[in-house]
Amino acid sequence: MAHGVVHRALDGYRFQISGDLDLTLPFTSVSRFAVDGRIYELTSGDHDAAASWAQDLGIRHFDDEFSVQGGTLRTTRVTHYDERVGLEDHLLAVIWQGRNFSMFIPMYSARAADAVRLFQLLRVTEHDDGITVASRNPKRAGIAEPADVAKEIPGLGLLEITALTKTTARRLPGWSGARVPSGELFRDTLDDDTTYFLLATPSAVVTVLPHEAEQTVKVANRLGGLRVEAVA
Repeated sequence: MAHGVVHRALDGYRFQISGDLDLTLPFTSVSRFAVDGRIYELTSGDHDAAASWAQDLGIRHFDDEFSVQGGTLRTTRVTHYDERVGLEDHLLAVIWQGRNFSMFIPMYSARAADAVRLFQLLRVTEHDDGITVASRNPKRAGIAEPADVAKEIPGLGLLEITALTKTTARRLPGWSGARVPSGELFRDTLDDDTTYFLLATPSAVVTVLPHEAEQTVKVANRLGGLRVEAVA
């Protein structure tokens, strides 16, 4: 059992997660940035996360490679078929690889030069606990959506964690939740009647999607021992 870990989100928040739970699995962080009027989704994680993304796209090799901001930037063009909507997507698969972490970005209707230009407008910094991204030119680039950290915890499910701000506080229900040692716990359902939980701590909002619907009672009990703190 791991009783405490720290994960850094793309927007710079560090999440200190603790509890009598298995916290050993890796994490990813996702955020959206607006650059020159377009929205790009950036995902960071360990090298395996980027490799799995490339494998899912059927990538066997990359066409271009550049040294960028202390890491290696690789790009290749991919034709991806989206079974949900029945359409083909022509995208540029972009991976930036640092020492311990990687970041990947799908760029549509783009060339390798566009990926290089994107990294000229965004500053990428690798830390011991994750990657952060900031704008180099606020007039042309900036964060469009708060970053979150996604993490699987056995016995709980998938956690999506974001800092508690005026923007993210709108995700909380309008009713009172149950008091737990780390904050306030809410239970709600998705459109397909799947049960999920929201844990509001003094500094973070945690969405919990249980692995098994029949385990929701056990998940609720275990959530009482989960502590999540966001540090700017």
